Amino acid sequence: MKQTITDIQGVPELPSHRQLFLNRSPFVVIHASLIEKFGLRLGLEIEAETIEKIIAADEVMRAKNYALRLLREERDRTAAEEPETSRPTVKPKTYTKSEIAQKLEREGFSADAIETSIAELIRSGHIRDRKFAENWIVRRQKSNPRGKTLLKQELVDKGIDRETAEQVVAVIASEDEMKVALQVAQKRVKQYRRLPTHVAKRRLYGFLARRGFGSEVVRQVLEQVF
Repeated sequence: MKQTITDIQGVPELPSHRQLFLNRSPFVVIHASLIEKFGLRLGLEIEAETIEKIIAADEVMRAKNYALRLLREERDRTAAEEPETSRPTVKPKTYTKSEIAQKLEREGFSADAIETSIAELIRSGHIRDRKFAENWIVRRQKSNPRGKTLLKQELVDKGIDRETAEQVVAVIASEDEMKVALQVAQKRVKQYRRLPTHVAKRRLYGFLARRGFGSEVVRQVLEQVF
């Protein structure tokens, strides 16, 4: 059944939104841009299907704006935490596609609105899982070094798809992983000074393996440390 738009009013507390009235009754508050997008005007008769599309489009816009706010707040928070001298080289933290989807779901947005808003954010470059993964690995290796195996699993756990995680981790050169493993081992082995050599080797092997370093890397590191 068709309904007629009888009024479109501004919303004082939301300057960018408009209150839509159908058949003289308040209907919904939507973003002003949707008025133009759907060609809404006084006296226009609209079908139930169009009404549903307007409501869906408004939810997508709200979900998208909420996600953008999260991304902006996270970048601002990261910048504020960094020393002033290091800010020009800071790679701002962000969220993965999966993390944004989870936050939108907790806010009560529908599955369709989440899927559509995230797709738009990916197209606009606001959500970039590959760049997130690359930056995350750089920060991880500076603060708490890991081997390739564990890095890949941690990325997957954070919502990065397995293929992207594998591609990003594969870029790490073997010699770089060896260098990181050796640094970790040299720091850790100090705790084993009082132990017999064979015991210290076994413990260090297990420690490096749990950090995600492969058996061949661990073997070569042990040869250099002991």
